[in-house]
Amino acid sequence: MMRNLLPLLWRLGVGVGIALLVVGVFTLFDLLIPLPVPIALGFAGGTIWWITRSEASRADELDAPELDLDVDYALPHSRDMRVRRLEDLVHGAQPSRRMTSRGLARTLGDVADERAHDPEAPPLSAGLTRLIAESRHPDAENHPVGPIDRRTLHRYLRELAAAGEERDR
Repeated sequence: MMRNLLPLLWRLGVGVGIALLVVGVFTLFDLLIPLPVPIALGFAGGTIWWITRSEASRADELDAPELDLDVDYALPHSRDMRVRRLEDLVHGAQPSRRMTSRGLARTLGDVADERAHDPEAPPLSAGLTRLIAESRHPDAENHPVGPIDRRTLHRYLRELAAAGEERDR
């Protein structure tokens, strides 16, 4: 504690010393100044000098943290453009954006089409195949796609995930 006060006391002493020196110079020219005013100004000057020179640590940072713009920041499957496109579509599932079950099912179908190029990929389940077929039907008004709940969506995503990436978690 005393170590932190030494710079303050030193600067206050210098400030008061300068103020007394100025009073001494003024008395040489027969200008009398009451001592409390220059001493108070010396204390104020020393304090301001100490405040500007001390680097007090702050509890909160004033600057916002830098953004992590790395594409593969979190999970291994975030490097896959298909999964990122699906995440973007699901992220857009807000009332103001009007994302539909049909749009989500069509994107699942696009991912399934790309997955079909892998000869080791197991066949899709009947439920996912039916959902993709319904979403691609040309007569959308007469063939509505039902809502996809979270549990079903996760099951479909695990089914579409490449071998080992999503199942490891």
